[in-house]
Amino acid sequence: MKNLKKISALIIALIMVLALGVTVMAEADLSGDGVVGDFTTPDTPAVQDNTVKIYKEIKAYNLESTEVNAPEITFNYTIAAGEAGKDIYDVKTAHDPQTNVHVQTKAGVGTPTITGTGAGVLALTTANKFDASSTGASNKYPLTVNFSSVNFTSAGVYRYVITETTTEAVKNASGITEGTGANVLYMDVYVKDNVKENSDDPDFVIYGYTLFTTQNDAIDARDGATTNTVADAGKVEGFVDTTAGTADQYYTFDLTVKKVVVNDKATSEAHHEFPFTITFENETVSAKVLPIMTVSDNATQTALSAASLTSGSWTPTIADGATVTYVGIPCGTTFTINEKNDVVGTTYASVSTGADTNAESKNIYYNDISNNAVVNCTTALQAATENHTGNSKTVVFTNTLELISPTGVIVRVAPFALILLAGVALFVIVRRRRVED
Repeated sequence: MKNLKKISALIIALIMVLALGVTVMAEADLSGDGVVGDFTTPDTPAVQDNTVKIYKEIKAYNLESTEVNAPEITFNYTIAAGEAGKDIYDVKTAHDPQTNVHVQTKAGVGTPTITGTGAGVLALTTANKFDASSTGASNKYPLTVNFSSVNFTSAGVYRYVITETTTEAVKNASGITEGTGANVLYMDVYVKDNVKENSDDPDFVIYGYTLFTTQNDAIDARDGATTNTVADAGKVEGFVDTTAGTADQYYTFDLTVKKVVVNDKATSEAHHEFPFTITFENETVSAKVLPIMTVSDNATQTALSAASLTSGSWTPTIADGATVTYVGIPCGTTFTINEKNDVVGTTYASVSTGADTNAESKNIYYNDISNNAVVNCTTALQAATENHTGNSKTVVFTNTLELISPTGVIVRVAPFALILLAGVALFVIVRRRRVED
């Protein structure tokens, strides 16, 4: 019995030791400098996972620091073999004794895959959120490149080409401005012989990745070379913003419509909501978008649905002091705003402030429509110069009750007075004739 306990303890100890010896590899990630597998100890490469993450970045702009809904868009990606015969010289400090090792690239082999939200695609919908700011907030989405199915047949550096094939026209239709950064990236995969522990292990394993923007004749880290730094070699973490080129951008603005009633306490205290019509048009953005709507107390609007802003309208109702705000509207959208007087027996002087073109004052009787206020936040695909939010920039429609003059009573009784006077005159004439007779 004692021997059995000792054997059991020994087996458990061996299992624990062996478990500690197993290398658990995390998915490689090119975030930061676009390099995975730097030698931390000279001539000592670490085995990497067969998958590696790169990134797609979109910078979202709004004059307020806020959150906006993404537009509906699908980015498409391919990965293919790159060119062989390109020179690579590494940094000499990676070796002992120090020396620059030189190899030439091999054309990529096999059929690796690239996956975002699906195979070869990164599909965004209006359910996705962008952080936005006046200087452009970064929004990055991972793309996983998978080499698990690739059977490398020898050690070396294998070059692949990763391409974002989504056209500028498709981006523009979603309100996205294409950046100046590269749409074609190059990935080098560093492969070495494997120290096999069992027969099922692969003959070769990956020990490094690099990603860069230009197909240089050489990546040269030798002293004095023109491409001896990460920046000079154009190394990046993906389709992202760099000093050499910008990421794609999404420019938005906000709109707030407010109601004010003057000299009509009964209507304002009853929180009567005046019907508005907000008509919109955007000649560029045809994909679905969804501004984030905030409706204050004493205002009403049906929930917005994702749709194109090429043409259409919203119909809120807004009472005195209430507001409706729309956040994250693609730039280049034009709004035409008016209101209707649906209060029986009143006449208001309706006028707007805060719009790009304000509604001029107009007396609106029951069922009359005000003049139009127009908001046009710059042209499409460009940064907004102003939002129409805040105390001084909200589009405010003010209704001032017009009081009718009491002299209007004379107008209304004058016909009857004339009839009465005519009757009296006729009576006097008839009476005189009778006296004369």
